[in-house]
Amino acid sequence: MLADHFAILGLSPSATAEEIKSAYRKLAHSHHPDLNPTDPSAADRFRAIQLAYETLTHPPLRQAYLEKRWYAQYRNEPLYRQPLTLERILKQCIDLERFVSSLDPHRMDRKGLPHHLQQQLNDWSSIGWDAEKEHTFVESIAALFIRCCRPLSFTDCTSLHGQLHQWFNQNQSAHLLDTNWLEKKKNAEKWQRLWPVAMILLTLVLVGLIWFASRSPMTNVQ
Repeated sequence: MLADHFAILGLSPSATAEEIKSAYRKLAHSHHPDLNPTDPSAADRFRAIQLAYETLTHPPLRQAYLEKRWYAQYRNEPLYRQPLTLERILKQCIDLERFVSSLDPHRMDRKGLPHHLQQQLNDWSSIGWDAEKEHTFVESIAALFIRCCRPLSFTDCTSLHGQLHQWFNQNQSAHLLDTNWLEKKKNAEKWQRLWPVAMILLTLVLVGLIWFASRSPMTNVQ
């Protein structure tokens, strides 16, 4: 889900560059982590305010954002009007994992789901964290996201895991990611490909044994 950078700064989409700058200065001062040492969500709010300001004051970033914003509104997708936090991301992961687990594996959209997961990572990639203080949240997010990837192909899983690893690596948390699941996924797909071949070979062996037994001379019991 796309953030509403204008709403985060308390502005309308028609705000001027001067209004954006003024709102940023005021909010950045109010929500600076150093001025709110007892508020654990201050850092997330501050980062969201910084991201909104940088996006709306940098022409290429602003143009790309406005295109995404228009597309989201065209599809009637809601925009975040509050700063995106690790708590919000965790809640999204919980909801997403519930949704994916409810899908019929034989009827799910295997092209649309990877695209949606990739888009989620794109939306979350602007969020950082303190690797020591917030590792519990981060581990839960990683575990839930990986569960959402399990119905997908090994190729899609590898791509999404690479994107997830890049995000975690930016925040010195890559060591928290479980990589064993990819190896298990690879082996499972390999076995799925080999299973029909193994069954055919086994069938041929059984047919051969039956044929051989039928052709063997009968031994008369005296």
